[in-house]
Amino acid sequence: MNPTIVINKASGSGEFADQSRQEELLTIFREQASDAKLIAVEAEDFADAIDEALAGPCDTLIVGGGDGSITSTASRVAQAGKTLGVIPLGTFNLEARDLGISLDPLEAGRQLATAKPRSIDLLEINGEPCLCTLILGFYPELSRMRQEYHGKAWWQKSFRTAYETLVLATRTPILDLQLETPLESSTGSIRRRTRMTAISPGAYVEEFGLIPHREELASGLIHAYVSSHLSRSELLKASLSYLSGKLFSTDDMEVVTGRELVINIPDREQIPAMIDGETLSLKLPLSIKLKPKALSVLPP
Repeated sequence: MNPTIVINKASGSGEFADQSRQEELLTIFREQASDAKLIAVEAEDFADAIDEALAGPCDTLIVGGGDGSITSTASRVAQAGKTLGVIPLGTFNLEARDLGISLDPLEAGRQLATAKPRSIDLLEINGEPCLCTLILGFYPELSRMRQEYHGKAWWQKSFRTAYETLVLATRTPILDLQLETPLESSTGSIRRRTRMTAISPGAYVEEFGLIPHREELASGLIHAYVSSHLSRSELLKASLSYLSGKLFSTDDMEVVTGRELVINIPDREQIPAMIDGETLSLKLPLSIKLKPKALSVLPP
């Protein structure tokens, strides 16, 4: 392995703005690969640093940052035919959790330094890359209105989300969601009223806890979780089912699978969405395509 490590110094608590921490991480990789290189940059220089690294001789790009930094890099790494490694420096660190990577950055470095590549699926949503999950409904609406979510610890965000779900979610619009699976004749299309829909490359594991994760990252299928929990009491029931690891099997949760999805909402041209923790506005209809085993990654 010939790795280049690019660190977003603004991610998380900013601990890797400290040069001694950078050198500590680089030393871990150089014990296995003497040519390992580390670049630590400010957020505004991150994209240019990624381009520079991908244009160089490295075969593996190790990215230290939050989920947004990881996702924005993924499709470029895939296009370059190189391998992506993840040093978790964000809040939820969704991809690191899915890959089974330690949430301690230095321990993650030790795991990656000796890891072997494997290929995983990648989503494209209107051309935007998605590694973990697309969320539609009340959560991106609330997140857009409440930017103070950013920079908080994962447990603070999780409990805040639960509170917002019960108190404010019913004030956000109900989506008249139309979902089609054009490549799956057995599924066809569905139309549901929903406050929350999540879409991921691969199924989520039902288990007790605040942050769900996926185990099969190369299933070749998109999973859409369409919730019909609409009232405050139904949302409370959904929250309790979620925490106990039983949400996906409740009567008001429909799971649709396919290799390609098209989502539309009548009378709307755009919709707030969240892709791997980053809020943005997407043009409707949404074209969601799976790229099977398109990305090479380093699992521990």
